[in-house]
Amino acid sequence: MSPYVVMRKRIAFLFFCVSAFLVVLIVRLAFVQLAQGAILSDKADESHYRGVPVAAKRGNVEDRNGEVLAMSVSTETVYAVPAQVRSSGRGEEIARALSGLLEMEPEQVLERITKRSALEYVKKRVTAEVAAQVRALELPGIGITEDSVRYYPNGTLAAHIIGFAGIDNQGLEGIELTRDSELNGVPGAVLTEFAANGIPLPFANQMYVSPKNGNTVRLTIDKNIQAFAERELQKLMSGQGDNMNGQVPKSASILVMDPNTGQVLALASAPTYDPNYYNNYDQSTRRNIAIQNGYEPGSTFKIITLAAALEEKKIHPQEGFFDPGGVTILGKTVHCWKRGGHGSQTFTQVVENSCNPGFVAMGQRLGMDKFYEYLYNFGFGKKTGIEMSGEAVGILAGKKRATALDLATMSIGQTNNVTAIQLLTAVSAVANGGTLMKPQLVKEIVGPTGKVVESFEPQEVRRVISENTSKTARQMLESVVTNGTGYRAFLPGYRVAGKTGTAQKVANGAYIQGEYIASFMAFAPADNPKLAILCVIDGVPFYGGSVAAPPVRGVLQDSLKYLGVEMDLKAPLTLGKPRLDMQIPPVKKAVTVPSVLGLPLAEAEKSLRQAGFTVLTEGSGQVVLDQIPHGDSKVEEGSSVLLYLGSEAGAPTSGNWWAVEEEVDIDIEAMLQMPWRQPLIE
Repeated sequence: MSPYVVMRKRIAFLFFCVSAFLVVLIVRLAFVQLAQGAILSDKADESHYRGVPVAAKRGNVEDRNGEVLAMSVSTETVYAVPAQVRSSGRGEEIARALSGLLEMEPEQVLERITKRSALEYVKKRVTAEVAAQVRALELPGIGITEDSVRYYPNGTLAAHIIGFAGIDNQGLEGIELTRDSELNGVPGAVLTEFAANGIPLPFANQMYVSPKNGNTVRLTIDKNIQAFAERELQKLMSGQGDNMNGQVPKSASILVMDPNTGQVLALASAPTYDPNYYNNYDQSTRRNIAIQNGYEPGSTFKIITLAAALEEKKIHPQEGFFDPGGVTILGKTVHCWKRGGHGSQTFTQVVENSCNPGFVAMGQRLGMDKFYEYLYNFGFGKKTGIEMSGEAVGILAGKKRATALDLATMSIGQTNNVTAIQLLTAVSAVANGGTLMKPQLVKEIVGPTGKVVESFEPQEVRRVISENTSKTARQMLESVVTNGTGYRAFLPGYRVAGKTGTAQKVANGAYIQGEYIASFMAFAPADNPKLAILCVIDGVPFYGGSVAAPPVRGVLQDSLKYLGVEMDLKAPLTLGKPRLDMQIPPVKKAVTVPSVLGLPLAEAEKSLRQAGFTVLTEGSGQVVLDQIPHGDSKVEEGSSVLLYLGSEAGAPTSGNWWAVEEEVDIDIEAMLQMPWRQPLIE
């Protein structure tokens, strides 16, 4: 082969190699530019752009009508860029200047402003005056950025539902915790171009990344109905409840539900706390007893026994039953609360009189298997799924170990342990036509622009009884109020169905004598229920019909009027069996509540009292920030108006903000092993 040919081949090979290298280089450059360009650009910016965060405002929590229950109020935070502080050589001087304004030790300030970090918060949530003073000092490496603080304008109202957020605006309890991801926004930043040594470049570019505010969580709660419930609890906890004789219970709760949808309209517990200053209260006040505590329900549970017996056609309302005063099972006698018994009566009268032997007979006719089937179908022994952390499951006696005596005591509401939300949900199924609904607390999620992002429809769990059974049970339970033990819940012009309940408390495996859990369960109007209400009062020496029915009556009376439920012309105006110890109040006319928002307390009280209202107050201060019922609402003459007081600014002052992780437990004694005790009087 000639040298010329060899040379040409070498040149061709070299050209091919160079061409291949160039092709690979072009492909690589194209890949870097097109596929990775944005990522690499961001990394470059991150290396020489540093940002001061701009906090996003946490979304509001509102009631079903858009009334604000929780909001974020603007505040300011002092921050430091440690690299700038160190390069200035004035660290100690800056620390001394800030310590007085921020009420911090100079050593503490110096440690923070000289840390080896890109950005350090010196103090969060300072007042506007302090922020202005810090700006005026023009200290190198020290700046002010916008922040926000969580504010609960109604103080204690619905505290156990809303919960609270911590110093970093993270949800810690209640809806603030369960819906933290929706409420949290996306923070923004002010970005400044820096050199490698951490010093801002002369004439550096600045970029502003705007924060994205959080979504609003709109609840099913109605602020006014919640206030009616809390008003009644306030009376109980101050010893002013009807028939309380100055006694103060250990705790109490009132729950209100729309039985047709499962939407919770009010969920109030006492004692309570102000989420603005949650760290000033004992942790026990933050416990949501209506969700987290189990108790032995007593006779309110007889509604479930009644519904099951009717559904299985084991009884008929007009069927006769003879009560001799007690029934003996396995050598133990379950007594009737009335000495000597009620004698001959119909099963409607058994329900009116809350006759224990009559309900024991219903349980016996159902049998163990059927009774447990209805327990499970009504949702007992498991969580309802309500959107609250720490929900208890309750305790059911083990079916395999249950005896005939257990069946008898379970039929009258003893032995088993339930939560208030379980019982209200189950009884709502009896009221609404027979369908068990999942209790609902969140109605919808609304974006920052006001557009609904997600809405939540009522959820049916299962059908538990037929519509005919529901209708019959409602009629029999209405008779409890007009003719029986629930007469203190009677409302002239409205058809109210209800059931009393009194249960002894359990300690050390035995019942405590003379200390009861009093309760009352009701729904109205009985023929077409709009509201279902349960009141549970813990630690009183009185029976449910005496002390728990009046608060239910108070909430029902104001709520039905507030919701515009017209009086039924066919509803009774007097009790079927007039009681000597109860004077039926006359039907009062509806009057308009004057608006006193923004007025001094003395002037507001004068205006309301001249209009014939009584005044209750909540909070401190001399200015009315809010009122319930609201101005121009129509309520019954002589009703109470609750005023929320504060300063004119209406915002909380800065304080200590901290969080306590609380392990939720259930205070339940070994009731399944306790000795048998005689059932209670109603």
